[in-house]
Amino acid sequence: MTSEEISKIGITSCRTQAPFIKDLGFDMSRSGLSTTEPSVMGVVLIQYPRKSADSADKKMYQDRSWSQYGWMGTVTSDLDGNTYTAPYPRESTSGRPLSEINKIYMVNGATGNMAVLTELPKADSAAGVYPFGVLDLYYDCHGKKLYASSVAGSTPEKEKGVIYAIDPENGAVIDKLEGHDASAVFVGGITGQKRLFFGSARSSDVYSVELTKEGKFKSDVRKEFSIEKLGETRNDRARRIHSNEDGNMMIFASKFDYTPGIEREDDQALYRFAYNKSTKKWIVLQGRSRRKEN
Repeated sequence: MTSEEISKIGITSCRTQAPFIKDLGFDMSRSGLSTTEPSVMGVVLIQYPRKSADSADKKMYQDRSWSQYGWMGTVTSDLDGNTYTAPYPRESTSGRPLSEINKIYMVNGATGNMAVLTELPKADSAAGVYPFGVLDLYYDCHGKKLYASSVAGSTPEKEKGVIYAIDPENGAVIDKLEGHDASAVFVGGITGQKRLFFGSARSSDVYSVELTKEGKFKSDVRKEFSIEKLGETRNDRARRIHSNEDGNMMIFASKFDYTPGIEREDDQALYRFAYNKSTKKWIVLQGRSRRKEN
């Protein structure tokens, strides 16, 4: 990989809207798939109003296949408009059985049909196991791989999470990084290497591991930085990570303590970092603030 190629990883936009959105008569410039509508189970297509106060201009659509697998959490999409998601427990009394939360689903970009893409190893059903499976998904356009962070099998005493590298063409697991409960994953070339960055679900730290060009895990995990002392709370966990067009790392964080509940993006705070390649250190550009995109 050339240095120029690496520098664009995670920054260059590659995702496309699903073709079926236009076929349904939705405005593609202001429509998208969501799993965070409070009263809608599964995945829903939303056309957002041109003005936030104009609720009458908002419309929704849900294919029958989008709700049959229960509540869903994180979503990510690929170059062809396919969308990937995974189960997420909303309430401790109505969460999916542990035998069902280890699946990853794909909404086909052409047809809109949702079906199982792959089934990850099942969690240990021993007492004390957290009722969670996949916490985050990220599609890497450069390597054309899907990354899934799962905490299935973890308990308050044991961190048994796994980050999976998956071939989205057939759902096959091509590699895995064990022993890490990751609440967010992102692939970028910000440091001059292609690395998978991940936020810890057990602390406010952000780590990374180098990747090969094909998307497999290459070297030991290292700590990049922490957001613990950058705001009024010490309970923030990275829940979404991405890079803006300037190459700055954006950390969207919120409280996470392995308790089921509704995840809302507007509840997240923003932390922003830049990487100094000369000193090989991270610079805090913005401490905890209300959520913004850039």
